[in-house]
Amino acid sequence: MNKFRSPGKEGTAIFVLGIIYAIMSYNTLLTISAIIVPFILMKLVWRKGDSPILFFALLAQWVAVSIKVFYANYTGVDFITVHDYPEHIEAAFYLGLIGLIALAIGIHIQLRTLNLEDKGTFTIRESDYNYSKLLRTYLICSFSYPILYALSFTLGGLQQPLSKFVEFKWAIFFLFMLYSFNTGRYKLFILVACYDIIISLTGYFSGFKDYFFALFIGMIIVFGKRLKPKHIIPLALILTIGTYFLMIWQHVKPEYRKFLSGGAEAQISVRGTQESLAKLLSLVLETDQEGIEDGFEYTVARLSYIDFLSATMSNVPENVPHTNGKLWTGAFTRILQPRLLFPNKEVIDDSEKASLYTGTEFYGADKGTSVSLGYFAESYVDFGMIGMHIILLVFGFIIGSIYKFVIQESPDIVVGSALVLPMFYVINSFETALDKIVGALCMYFVMYLLVKTVFLKPLLNYLKS
Repeated sequence: MNKFRSPGKEGTAIFVLGIIYAIMSYNTLLTISAIIVPFILMKLVWRKGDSPILFFALLAQWVAVSIKVFYANYTGVDFITVHDYPEHIEAAFYLGLIGLIALAIGIHIQLRTLNLEDKGTFTIRESDYNYSKLLRTYLICSFSYPILYALSFTLGGLQQPLSKFVEFKWAIFFLFMLYSFNTGRYKLFILVACYDIIISLTGYFSGFKDYFFALFIGMIIVFGKRLKPKHIIPLALILTIGTYFLMIWQHVKPEYRKFLSGGAEAQISVRGTQESLAKLLSLVLETDQEGIEDGFEYTVARLSYIDFLSATMSNVPENVPHTNGKLWTGAFTRILQPRLLFPNKEVIDDSEKASLYTGTEFYGADKGTSVSLGYFAESYVDFGMIGMHIILLVFGFIIGSIYKFVIQESPDIVVGSALVLPMFYVINSFETALDKIVGALCMYFVMYLLVKTVFLKPLLNYLKS
């Protein structure tokens, strides 16, 4: 139980095929490096008997680092030519991969001592939970989530605590999902999940991909250990549908967001649910083959996020000196200054920071946009090529410590993984600004302690009765 995952026969076959593909590809060394890293990450952060949540969080960031290697191979061009900031792009690629390994090593140090022996398995019997109460609880969370999340932005210093608290609806979603998959009572769950995905499309920032992440993780947990054809098909289906949704979304997003905001240069929606969905449906139906191809191009460009690291390396330290820990210190200092007690705390403009360290001017909050360097690039600004990996290892150790604490303090692996899922959405994005990922991780842990102390026991008693 304390061993880490190995690829197995299926994984080994995928690895061999991947290496053969890499040798035949246009960017051989880059492709080999990209293919090897996920197997390293798996061995470092995915325990046998544990959920793949941490692995998929790192894998999502691996996509941001590596996707344009495969895109360059697909188009038959050199990796450098498909980037906007090519000067240091290969170095940025390798720094990104090494940084992910450093994060994984930090996590691994904690996971080695995580005891899962008494935490049971992910098998859920029909008698373990009351299906009606589980469904009722999730529906309450689902309907109240957008209301409470929107309300949080009117509460000043309470915005971040409330927004992170309502993110624990993912814990209920996870329980409902695993129960449905384990017991075969998944038809109603699929209807509810589809409804949530549709409603998520009516906001300026669509959250539909979050549902596909959760669904894929849940299906890997339940079906992945068997990997029979009847299990591979739904996994492949979810992956395909999610990718297709993403391509269509990237194509229609500019026009749709312009409609939602009423033409204003702001990240808001002034439209009702019905008219938003009608407009979105109209845009989707108008999408032709050319639009899908454009969506594919936009998706690749949107998922890739090492250009800013390359641009930063061109500008720092040549024109702007390294900050020697100022950004990381500032991120942790801001945690000690909650806006509720420090209402005049400076608001961070990510675009202003990106402009400073890349040497390129970006529109900021005054234009309704925000451009983030990403916490890898900010780590480079602070500590340079070598030092950034040390601080990323330390950050991985912090992530592993929180994960280990949550799992160990939970009554079983199912509940523990459910409570960890909200953290997945904090740490799965390569592009997240340093201040935001550190602050959000801290607030997640504070809200977890609140949930554990006040709500968890009576909630489980209710759901199991």
